[in-house]
Amino acid sequence: MTLSDPLLGIPALPSGDDFEAFVWSLLQRRYPPEKLRYFPADIGGDKGLEGFSTDGIVYQCYADKDSLNLRARTDKQRTKLNRDTLKLKKNKDELLKLLAGVIVEHYFLIVPQYHSTELVAYANQRAQEIRSWCLPFISANFSIALKTPKDYQGEYQAALSDAAAQVLLPEPSVSDDQVEIFVGSEPDLTATLSRKLKTLQGYNPAANVDVMRNALTRWFLIKEEMMEVLRSLPQTREAIEAQRRLRQESLEFENGFAVTLPHARVMQVVEDYSKQLQTCVAGLKPGDADRLSRGQAGEWLMRCPLEFQAAP
Repeated sequence: MTLSDPLLGIPALPSGDDFEAFVWSLLQRRYPPEKLRYFPADIGGDKGLEGFSTDGIVYQCYADKDSLNLRARTDKQRTKLNRDTLKLKKNKDELLKLLAGVIVEHYFLIVPQYHSTELVAYANQRAQEIRSWCLPFISANFSIALKTPKDYQGEYQAALSDAAAQVLLPEPSVSDDQVEIFVGSEPDLTATLSRKLKTLQGYNPAANVDVMRNALTRWFLIKEEMMEVLRSLPQTREAIEAQRRLRQESLEFENGFAVTLPHARVMQVVEDYSKQLQTCVAGLKPGDADRLSRGQAGEWLMRCPLEFQAAP
């Protein structure tokens, strides 16, 4: 491994609490009770599996808690896949009884996040080796796949809707260089933002327009980064967009009537929009709602829906 390994630079998503229980709650939404079997690990071990569905899929969950980046997480996932698939051979007699005639077509290792084709290739390699063992419960077409809760979109969105889950987003990271590049590449947006911040300076001469501009630009870029991640959760992303459109219409109406001081109006917009997102977007954590709200306020200032009245 070298420092050029791209996985070293990608932060690992938090796994969330009780990941295994959450995954099983999704599977329980998908399958009727008679189609799903769970193996309690506290009595006799889980035999390398946490359970199976009668359509020929076996499941194992894995959520490491301490990986700081995707390289560490990828290495642990690879080790887990190797260790647990070896148990299929070691525990073949017990598994034959537990599966009760079900022929296993697919082995799903369900993880919070994976981001490496090397894991897909390794899973294919392991599946080929397992097929060579000729275990009586393994199909000739046996395959291994990595899955995340987001692969169960309907069940996942239902869990978000009834507050059984929260949207997990990585800690946003926007560098000074990214801010500088945006300022240089979007002169019209930057000029609009600076113009509005100078209005604020009319009420508070000590305000530093450049510092405020860079801070709001950073929050805008953070919001854009978060919305890009949310492409994998289209219903959540659209729910946020729907709330943005509603609030934006209100802002455009309010511009001619607002007599609040500029800094107070920005803070009120951020606070109100964050509360709106928390109330109306299922599963969105308060901290993420705050980040999205700050970034959206920055965009509204750049793109004109949020205006200030000049100092008298």
